[in-house]
Amino acid sequence: MIRSVLISQGAFEPIYEPAWVRTLNELGVRATLFESHRLTLPGLLGRAERRLLWGPGIRRINRQLLLQVAQQRPDVLLLYQGHYFSAATIQQLRRHTFVVGYHNDDPFGAQRKLLRYRHLLPALPYYQGFHLYRPVNIPEARAHGLCNTGLLLPYFIPWLDYPRQLDQDQQRRWGCEVIFAGHMEQDLRIPCIILAVQQAIRLRLYGGERYWRPALPAAIYQQVGPAIHLQPEPYRQALCAAKIGACFVSKRNRDQYTRRTFEIPACGLFLLAERTPWMENLFQAGVEADFFSSPEEFVEKIKFYLQNESIRQRVATAGRLKVIRSGHDIHGRMRQWLQDVDGWRSGATYRGEAMSGSIEQTGTLS
Repeated sequence: MIRSVLISQGAFEPIYEPAWVRTLNELGVRATLFESHRLTLPGLLGRAERRLLWGPGIRRINRQLLLQVAQQRPDVLLLYQGHYFSAATIQQLRRHTFVVGYHNDDPFGAQRKLLRYRHLLPALPYYQGFHLYRPVNIPEARAHGLCNTGLLLPYFIPWLDYPRQLDQDQQRRWGCEVIFAGHMEQDLRIPCIILAVQQAIRLRLYGGERYWRPALPAAIYQQVGPAIHLQPEPYRQALCAAKIGACFVSKRNRDQYTRRTFEIPACGLFLLAERTPWMENLFQAGVEADFFSSPEEFVEKIKFYLQNESIRQRVATAGRLKVIRSGHDIHGRMRQWLQDVDGWRSGATYRGEAMSGSIEQTGTLS
């Protein structure tokens, strides 16, 4: 049984490691956070260290984590993303604790040659277990020498993702018919957004103005922007002020689902998602969410649900109940994480081995 966990920071948002620490403590596990980023140099030099994964700050992170683990002796050490740590460090850490990892990006995909993976990929065989975000990454991780691998889906966070009653100023600030908050990518999202605006649909776009502005025709961007990056609370307010939440999946990251898959319905918003086998397994079409595969279908579905408010609200309510009852919140994911890691530690057959061979079987989480 796992009683204590130390989580080493690798990401930069409170929905990641800090949320894991809080949830594990709520589940009765003593969890603490090793704040890696504070050990890099300040300012631009620190940004350079974190990008290049080289410099005195990176060496300091490795040394300090080794010292803390040797003193604290947690049952499990989780290296979130693990970009900072070499194979040699992993081997030394294993003398004091059980070392596992998690990655919420696609380290084996199109971006695998980036500098950010130059420590992680050679170190993978030395982890004693590793969870990944995408099913496609499971066989790829095993090909890199990982024996214990598991799939851990994204989640919604109950203390952040819930329906909000907005005042008039908030509704005026964020209100729209369709919202999409996400990164720019040259895939289905571009023609869908363009066609929706051309069809006089009031769509608001968020996720990074410097990337979205040059990707869209000026007249289109003027109507959907400014595509600023939203902080956690404004993002949830914007979801609650919209009528339909659009969800596209990244081809660059080989996604079948995204974090918005669960955040949108958890906030009580109707989910209109790009159709994938996983999405169709997660939600019943027309009952708990709906799907599209082309710009034309995207616009057709939007118009139908805007004209049929009672149906849209019924589906939105059913979608929220689905993600709650099916355990798609962070507590459900942390329970799975604890069970998987405990199995690895005890040497038991990992229950996810058979599951990870079938997308359809693993994707049916109800």
